[in-house]
Amino acid sequence: MLSRLACGLACVLVLAFPASAAGLSAAERKMVSRIDAGQEAQLALLEELVAINSGTMNLPGVEAVGRRVAREFQELGFEVRWSPMAETGRAGHLIAVHRGGGGGRRMLLIGHLDTVFEPDSPFKGYVRNGDTVIGPGVNDMKGGIVIMIGALRAMKAAGTLKGADITVVLTGDEERVGKPVEIARRDLIAAARESDVALDFEGLARENGADMGSIARRSSNTWTLRIKAKPGHSSGIFSESAGYGAIYELARILDAFREQLREPNATYSVGLVLGGADAAFNRDGTGGKASG
Repeated sequence: MLSRLACGLACVLVLAFPASAAGLSAAERKMVSRIDAGQEAQLALLEELVAINSGTMNLPGVEAVGRRVAREFQELGFEVRWSPMAETGRAGHLIAVHRGGGGGRRMLLIGHLDTVFEPDSPFKGYVRNGDTVIGPGVNDMKGGIVIMIGALRAMKAAGTLKGADITVVLTGDEERVGKPVEIARRDLIAAARESDVALDFEGLARENGADMGSIARRSSNTWTLRIKAKPGHSSGIFSESAGYGAIYELARILDAFREQLREPNATYSVGLVLGGADAAFNRDGTGGKASG
C-alpha cells in the first residue's frame, strides 16, 4: 500500500486589464497603450504555452516551453541561453540577460516553466470564459510568464527597455526540485548575487477579497508511507490470524494524521494512493499500478 503527499495547485487565471492612464508619465501611458493593444496576442501566446505539456518530469515538454519562450526574449534583444540540468534529473533552466548599461538598479525577473500536470493528467485544454481562463498551468505559472513578456514588450515600445539591466531566470523544476539542490539552484543564486531587485511573476493569492503577496517561503517536504500486510482470502479479514490488511491500516494512519497532527500553518495532503495485493509507483513517482 503506497501513499504520496503533494501540495495543492491553482489552475485558473483571472485576466488583468490595465487601469486608467490618468496621472501617468508619457512613457507609462505608452506602455499602458501597448498592453491594451497586445491583449489578444498575449492570450494567444498563453494558449500556445498551455497546449505544451510541461509537467516537471516531462523533460522534453519543459524544454519545448523553454524554446518557445526563448524566442520572445530574443526578439526583445535579450541574450538567451539554456542551462541543462541532466545531473539533477530535470530538464534545465532558461536564462535571458538584457545589458542596458543604464546605471540603474539591476533587476532579476523569476518564474518557472514547469507545471504539476504530467502528460497522463486528465486535466487538459484551454477554456476562456470572459476574463477567466482555465487550463493546466495558466496561473502557475504560464500566465505569469506571459505577463512578464507583455511588460517587457511594453517597455520596449516606450523606449524604457533600452537602458535597463534585466536578468530573467525561468527554472524547469519549481514544482519538483532537482537534486542536489546546490546544482539545481546554482544559476538562480548566481543571478540573484548580481542583481539589486528581484520580482517573481507567480500569481497573488486572495484572502477575504484582498490581494495577498508572499513575503516569505514556507518549507516543504514529500514523503511516502508504505504498508505491508499478510495476504489472504477475503473471508479471513478482521480475524486475529489475518488482520485488517494494508489498505485499512493505511487509512487508519492517514486518519490519525488528520486527527492528531493538525497545527497552525502546517498543511499536508495525500496526493496519490495505490493499494492492492501489489502496488508500485512509476519511475518518476507521478503515478503507478496496483492489482488485487
